[in-house]
Amino acid sequence: MTPRRYLYLLSEGEQDELFYERLCERLSGYAFDIQTEYRARRGSNFKTVLQLSKVLLNLYRHHTERQEIAIVIALDNDRAPGHPGGNAPTGRLSKTDRKKENRYAAVVRMVNETLGADPDKRPVDVALAVPVEMIESWLLPLVNPELTDLPLFAEASQHSARDYHGGKAPPQLKDLRNAEATKRGMNLEDLFLHAADEGDLDHLESVSRSFAMFAEQVRGWRV
Repeated sequence: MTPRRYLYLLSEGEQDELFYERLCERLSGYAFDIQTEYRARRGSNFKTVLQLSKVLLNLYRHHTERQEIAIVIALDNDRAPGHPGGNAPTGRLSKTDRKKENRYAAVVRMVNETLGADPDKRPVDVALAVPVEMIESWLLPLVNPELTDLPLFAEASQHSARDYHGGKAPPQLKDLRNAEATKRGMNLEDLFLHAADEGDLDHLESVSRSFAMFAEQVRGWRV
């Protein structure tokens, strides 16, 4: 029988939750009972997810016994500097992007300050899902392994994308995502579920350091 656990998913949207839940099932071997408290509402962002995560983790900071609970804190990096799974951009980012704080470091710091730095001594298991740059950075190599040299922005029509490319920008992450959905005759929800259920996770680990970091954490969840 497949072992079960409680899982909190703190992400930037419901579509993201389904994607991360399926990835966690494949990586961990667990089935999950999803907990809906502290769920971020549609339109949430990095700061929202960080605030909700801190409230949730604080519930367990003084527990001494291990709980059958796992928590995924998921957010897009969105060109924030310093992500250990990212690469330095080849062009000049906007002033807004250059002023962003290191998101990955901020989440790690929050988790360590609340539950301690040693995962084996925490009362709950935690994994950080922080794709570089967006969730589509993990989706696209799963649905099309040839897509490995991925862009930085959401859409080619964005002013920041056009500025970065000195005029007309090539298709960006959401543009490529939409093209893959159209090619398969799928809506976006089905595309995300198809990627999470059937995509080659070993390939994604090989081309995405940010996913490899997440996968290592989930596989380390204790039975």
